[in-house]
Amino acid sequence: MAMKKVREQELDTLELEVPKEELPRVSLEGCEIVRRQFLSHLKENILTIRPDGIQFNNACITRMPDVRYIYLIIDRSKRWFIISACDEDDKDGQRWCTFKHGERKSRKIQGKPFCDRIYSMMGWNKGYGYKICGTFALQVEDEDKLLMVFELDEAEAHAMSSKARAYAGVEDVEVGAEELAKLDELEKKRQADREQRAVAKAAGEKIIRRYRKRAVLPQQWGPDTFGVPVEEHKAKAEVPHLPARGDSGDLFIASENRGW
Repeated sequence: MAMKKVREQELDTLELEVPKEELPRVSLEGCEIVRRQFLSHLKENILTIRPDGIQFNNACITRMPDVRYIYLIIDRSKRWFIISACDEDDKDGQRWCTFKHGERKSRKIQGKPFCDRIYSMMGWNKGYGYKICGTFALQVEDEDKLLMVFELDEAEAHAMSSKARAYAGVEDVEVGAEELAKLDELEKKRQADREQRAVAKAAGEKIIRRYRKRAVLPQQWGPDTFGVPVEEHKAKAEVPHLPARGDSGDLFIASENRGW
């Protein structure tokens, strides 16, 4: 039996064996919906952007099972990264997964010139990679068109090691002395933790990970909020009409002519 959608369950109290009239009433006014980024979200749709390329995780690939090529679309005014399915021979289409032995897997899409533009637009530091959770949406004026929207303002920053920065072609001057000092200190802690765990393993002792990677969350979220007020929360983003090709005001499709 297919599961009912959440909204179809809202007034269905038969399975609870409690009449609707007897249920207590609770107002959500003034409440906040907790951000998924505050909790484990490894199985969420996640886009990772680094200085040399981008990658969608396997959750994205799995939830769009018939899609092998996509448009990469940027809404500059809203600072959204949107993907839309396209055909293999469509102009500016990008292959976002590999397909071997009947299995689809995520792949890194190289594109330093494109990422340079994203980092510049967002004011991001190239000493970090950024992860953004995606939300499904339908295109305005074409509700049969499924999109995935990533709000770049909600990106989590993850420190890159010196090796990862070098591989991505990032120069120290692009990171800046202050951030570079922070990253070097984090790397020393990681190395010390690895060495301690290696010693413990060799001695047959229980291995305890003392250092764990921590994401840097957007400053505008603040330390005292849980999420967006219920009144302001939008479960599904409203996406404007997308252009068929090329630029259209603040909305444009990433093109091979832009340096890919």
